[in-house]
Amino acid sequence: MDGNQGKVFTTTNKLKFTLLSLLFIIYSCNDSPYREEIPFASFPDIYIQLDLPEYNDLSVDGGYVLLNEGVRGIILYRENSTTYHAYERNCSYRPHEAGSTVNVHSSELFMTDPSCQSSFSFTNGYPTGGPAQFPLREYQVSLNRRTLTISDEPIN
Repeated sequence: MDGNQGKVFTTTNKLKFTLLSLLFIIYSCNDSPYREEIPFASFPDIYIQLDLPEYNDLSVDGGYVLLNEGVRGIILYRENSTTYHAYERNCSYRPHEAGSTVNVHSSELFMTDPSCQSSFSFTNGYPTGGPAQFPLREYQVSLNRRTLTISDEPIN
C-alpha cells in the first residue's frame, strides 16, 4: 500500500463523518416544538339556556361561566352577543401533569395556568405568555335563539 492510499481513505472517512455530523445537527435543531396532545374526553352535547339565572354572567360581553364537562372542565366565554367560545381548561403545556388546569385570571381579562404561568387569550385561546406554545382546545359552540349548544367536537 502506498502512502497516498492511506490519506485518501482518511480523507473519505473525514468527509463521511462531516456529512453525518451536519445531517445530525440539521435534524436535531428542529424549530418546531414538541406537542403533547391534550387528552380527549367525550361528553354529550351541553345545552345552555341563556335566560336561566345561573348563566347571567353570559349576558354581557366578556362574561364567562365554568362548566364541569371535558377533561378538566370548560370555560364558556361570551365575546359578543353572537360569538361564544368554549375552551378546555386542560393547559396545552404539559397537559398530563396533575396541576395543568387553566383558570380565569382575577382581572378577568385572560386565562392562566398558575402551575406553569402560561396565559391565554379569550378571543382565540392562543398563548400570550409563559411556556405554552399551542392554543387551548376549543369546542364547537352554536347559538340558536337563546340556547347555546356545546359539542365535544374540537374546532382546533
